[in-house]
Amino acid sequence: FFDIFCSCLLALREMPCHSSRRRPCAERPTRMMRLLMRRRVFVLVLITSLISRGASLAPVAARGHAVDVEVTKHPHPSGRDDGTILDKFRVDLDDPPRQRWKHVMMANKEKARVTMSYLFSSLPKTVHAEINVLVSNAEARLPLWAREEMLGVADVLNVTFGDVVVVNLFFEITPFCTSIVSQSAASGKIYHARNMDFGLAMPELSASLRDIAVDVEFWKAGKLAFSATTFAGYVGVATGMRAGAFSITANEREMTGSIPIPNIFKSLINFVDILMKTDAYPVTWAVRELLEDGKTDFDGAVSVLGARKFATQMYLTVGGVSPGEGVVLTRGRNELLDTWRIDADAGQWFLVQTNYDHWIPMPPWDNRKVPAEKAITEVGAEEISPVTIYERVLSRDPVLNELTVYSTSMSCSEGTYESRVRDCPKCSPFR
Repeated sequence: FFDIFCSCLLALREMPCHSSRRRPCAERPTRMMRLLMRRRVFVLVLITSLISRGASLAPVAARGHAVDVEVTKHPHPSGRDDGTILDKFRVDLDDPPRQRWKHVMMANKEKARVTMSYLFSSLPKTVHAEINVLVSNAEARLPLWAREEMLGVADVLNVTFGDVVVVNLFFEITPFCTSIVSQSAASGKIYHARNMDFGLAMPELSASLRDIAVDVEFWKAGKLAFSATTFAGYVGVATGMRAGAFSITANEREMTGSIPIPNIFKSLINFVDILMKTDAYPVTWAVRELLEDGKTDFDGAVSVLGARKFATQMYLTVGGVSPGEGVVLTRGRNELLDTWRIDADAGQWFLVQTNYDHWIPMPPWDNRKVPAEKAITEVGAEEISPVTIYERVLSRDPVLNELTVYSTSMSCSEGTYESRVRDCPKCSPFR
């Protein structure tokens, strides 16, 4: 996938666009497909996607039968037990952007370099060099804070700025996740949680990401501004919370069916636009900026996230502090497609969002939504809490699967935020 990602960036750069409208040319996807079909790695990915063992998320012992939601707990192969609380770092937003992540990267330097080496290991040197040129030409168009922070990451890791940018963009389009927002019947409080699944077709990447997953507290003017869970070297936010305001998780929006490749291609096309023009914006960068804005509340966050133009399709699950403040936004690149809200009075006291539109049947090869809904229904609105969500929902197979990297539970009203590493080698495969 990473090889395809980089190849697409270069292929699209070379494709002239004669459209007068500010969007990718209609002919680009077809021409890109012709180019990629010549690459052996792409053909291998297609074949892998069609193999039932590699494409199914149904539990191994239950494929074709009822879903098994037994709680699974397995030790981390390296000795870091499943469920271990992530390391926490403080990032001071008053520091110069290029210096903000220095201590985080120093503490995770070798592991981050291992992750990047894995991603670039099969990329031809000529392609690698061209990618760096492409990013260098676009450097001035990136937002200042992101550019400077990624330059700081590159400084510590002793890698090129282009490598850091490409990895950040790659991470934007490849997570498969489960997000849950719920309302307690006992207290009316909103509880928000997620499993981050990462490394589709790349289990080695999932393993290395567990080693660099971190919780970060962002401080400003001597006060905690917001909390986030990320990977050392990744400056965007896919999981975050500003206490007393809102929490948010971002999930990739994927097509139904057995092969998710087409939507990945759409995202690749869109990310070329990030490097070519500034109105195509990464979702996790926009989320980061929204969390930094100390004036935005739940309603304001929902309004901004529903209106802003993004570089890719995404589901944005937002939680608040008051009853009823739970929503899933289904986003296209340029428009809001659907708003799905908690309505406890009507019996809709929780929402479960994976990587497919909630109003259509889940694909048989990846149905985490139904087991998650069954598990949370068994918990019940009276007993729902961060602890019960983690133990009885996020830790159930296949909601917890081979590629789950971390679990996060958060509550804006309580000001609680906690993430744990996940490693379940005996859980359902997701590759």
